[in-house]
Amino acid sequence: MMKTLQFVLLGSLVCIGTARAQVQVVPVQKSLPITISLFAESISLPTIKRIKKGGIGIKVGTEFYYRNRPGSQLIQTLTIGYYHHPQVQNGLFINSEFGYRTFIGSFFADAFLGGGALLLRPMAPSYERNESTGAYRKASATQLKFMPSVQTGIGYRFPNRAMIFAHYELFGEMPIHNVVLPHQALSIGTRFFIRQ
Repeated sequence: MMKTLQFVLLGSLVCIGTARAQVQVVPVQKSLPITISLFAESISLPTIKRIKKGGIGIKVGTEFYYRNRPGSQLIQTLTIGYYHHPQVQNGLFINSEFGYRTFIGSFFADAFLGGGALLLRPMAPSYERNESTGAYRKASATQLKFMPSVQTGIGYRFPNRAMIFAHYELFGEMPIHNVVLPHQALSIGTRFFIRQ
C-alpha cells in the first residue's frame, strides 16, 4: 500500500513538472497587430462556385485581445475595406467582429461574428417608392446599409508571430426590401506586428 502511494505521488509530481515545462509564457510586447487581406466577393447565397463571377476587394484592420494565451485568443477586430463588383456596385465598409482563435502547434482556426456600416455606390441608378403617393423617384447615388457578418478560417503562425490565413465570409447588406441581400467572400491575407 505504501509503495503504491509513493508511486502515485511520484507519478503526480512527474506529470505536474512535465505540464509546467510545456506551458509557454507569451512575452508581453507593446505592438500593434495589422491585418491586410485581398478578397473575392459575390452577391449570392453560400455557393463557392459563384465567387469567381463577382468582384475583388481589400481589407485593412487590427485586433484587440481580451484573452491572449499560447493556445487560444479571444479577439475583437476593427476593419476598413473596399470592394468593386463590376457593373453592380462599389462598397466601402467599416466593421467590428468578435471571435475566437485556437492554435494547434503553428496552425490555427478561428471564427468571427459581427457587424458594421456599408456605404454603397450602385453602378446603375436605383429608385425608391414614395409610400404616400406610390410613385417612384431616383434614389441617392450612395446608400448606407447595415452589414452583418460571419466568417471562419484557417492559418499558420510563424515563430516571429506573423501569420498567413484564408477566410470564408458571409456578409449582408440590409435593408433591401425588408430582407438581407447576401454576399460571400473568400480572402487570403497576412497579419504582422508593428512595435509601438
